[in-house]
Amino acid sequence: MANPALAHVLAHALTAAAHGFRVIPLTRAKLPAVRSPHHHDPAPLPCRGECGRLGHGVHDASADPEAIRALFAAAPWATGYGIACGRAPYHLIGLDLDLKGGSPGRPRETGGAGATDGRVGTRKPGASRKDGTGGMDSTDGLAADGLAALARLAREHAFAIPPTVTVLTPSGGRHLWLCGPPDVAVPNSAGRLAPGIDIRGLGGYLVGPGSYGSHGSYRLAPGSPAWAPAPAPAALLRLLTPPRPAPHRSYRPGPPSPGPHPAALEGLVRFVRASREGQRNVRLFWAACRAYETGAGPELAPALIEAALDTGLAPREARATVASAARSAARHLQPPDAWA
Repeated sequence: MANPALAHVLAHALTAAAHGFRVIPLTRAKLPAVRSPHHHDPAPLPCRGECGRLGHGVHDASADPEAIRALFAAAPWATGYGIACGRAPYHLIGLDLDLKGGSPGRPRETGGAGATDGRVGTRKPGASRKDGTGGMDSTDGLAADGLAALARLAREHAFAIPPTVTVLTPSGGRHLWLCGPPDVAVPNSAGRLAPGIDIRGLGGYLVGPGSYGSHGSYRLAPGSPAWAPAPAPAALLRLLTPPRPAPHRSYRPGPPSPGPHPAALEGLVRFVRASREGQRNVRLFWAACRAYETGAGPELAPALIEAALDTGLAPREARATVASAARSAARHLQPPDAWA
């Protein structure tokens, strides 16, 4: 194969599918690898695969081995795979925990998802890690924003994060996998639950272990269970599925309002402004896609570009990324009530 990583990643994707997970191929930038069949359409209509062709992002996700091989054959440049969240049988919920202060490209050699007493990613000095739930010492000298935020939420809302599938990311963060109930649709969010915590729910995906990104590999944490996500605690589910905002707070397409943006849109700007080198373009693209999917793109685009410029992204690149996101959202538009 022209891409030496392809066979390796395809094998991992097929293993995930054998355990019931639905997968899609990803590029080094962690984006869906199969190009949209509608990219040449003069006025592309929203399509989630009804046209019968490949190239509809997470809507292509499948657990069928032949379908997966066809997806990877259509994207021989793929270096990773994504696992669709919110889909049967697991109704997967992903907690993406950012580790501020880690060394990009050098994942922390930490344990699993944290102890069952609500202390996530912490352990007493000298404590054994035999149960796979050990984590980072207070003496490690690193600020675990996402881990600390989740531990704080666990204490405040009296829930414990059980040992579960834990994937180490190239930047030193972690992805925790949890099962959700079939009748609860957890929305995707970035920093809404707490700074340093992004949520992957229905319509989103997690980068699977065995994948390669631009800055390194994704792999199971030592001691982590494989392919067996634990059920999400009920108290955490309540935090992940907040009540709908009052009607007067909902965004409606139209002339820009002189008032402040809704909190979710402000969160997108903060998400971009918190980008580190190596993730600025990807974060800007993701946030702009979410803005355009809700109809707020034209209004929010200047603020997103300004936030990207504050991180050091070049003006031309920032504008091109937002324009690309606008085109992508037009191809893969989802209804606003599927996003929070």
